[in-house]
Amino acid sequence: MKNNRVLYRVYNRKGDYHHSYGTTLDGSLDWAIDCAKKIHGSVTAVLEDEEEEEEIYNFKKDAKT
Repeated sequence: MKNNRVLYRVYNRKGDYHHSYGTTLDGSLDWAIDCAKKIHGSVTAVLEDEEEEEEIYNFKKDAKT
């Protein structure tokens, strides 16, 4: 059985890849969200060996609330 780690991918406001944080780092999700806020982007979560991403933060959606 594989132990897949989660990657938090940060994208800029145009949807271009910016960088990723791995869950091996404590606070990685908070760091990814802080970065996305600064660049007005979004954060997705994806298993390291998978393709499907799930959006967990989006600056545009957050700014509307």
